[in-house]
Amino acid sequence: MFLNTLIVNSYSGFTLYLEALFPLLKRIRKDLKMELDFDKIRPIKVKQFLLKYGLTHKNQFANLKPVCYQEALNYTYRKHLQTFIIKKDIDTVWNTYATIHPNEAWNGNMISFGVQYSRRSHTFQYLNDPYSGMEKGQVLVLNLKLLWGMLNIAVAHEVAEINAAERVIKLCYMPGGATEGSQWITLNETKEGFTEISHLTYYKSKSNFRDTRLYPKLHTKAIAEFHESVRRKAMLM
Repeated sequence: MFLNTLIVNSYSGFTLYLEALFPLLKRIRKDLKMELDFDKIRPIKVKQFLLKYGLTHKNQFANLKPVCYQEALNYTYRKHLQTFIIKKDIDTVWNTYATIHPNEAWNGNMISFGVQYSRRSHTFQYLNDPYSGMEKGQVLVLNLKLLWGMLNIAVAHEVAEINAAERVIKLCYMPGGATEGSQWITLNETKEGFTEISHLTYYKSKSNFRDTRLYPKLHTKAIAEFHESVRRKAMLM
């Protein structure tokens, strides 16, 4: 009995010690009935991000409010524009953007898929789950690998709009990251019958250095990787 008590007390003391060092462990300990399956999420930084902001249940995701571009505050944002060409017809390319699995779209040297939440179905999408396609209200949490993997950060976007008639996809940044703003992916047909993709971003953060020196280069690399994944998929169709 004494030994059992000693073991329990030692374990409790060690746990409290760890919790003092790692506050995230305390959050996990209090939240034993998490709806989010962390075993199905690979990037460690994504797991830490979700725990830090208390995103372990569907209702917590449902209550998130995106931090989209506000036209009335246009003067506070910076603009980033890049175009890409895919040598396939616009219908094929649009269908690829609309249906490519997140694990294919976000699976490169820089970006990897973490987890996705759907506001419509109130469900989570994991790495190897079947995927029915992009839809408004999907919240996507990704891992960005920087400095050759020495630094990893988690970022979250929401699909704010899908306009099939105009061939436009709008994404908004989510709270928790450094950036606020929106991205628009717009498809247009070229005179050769190919597809031009315009990726327009209005963004801002609290750091002028970040917005002028870091974000443009990193964002250019990240979206190029994403559109290249879509291009490869489209060329097989």
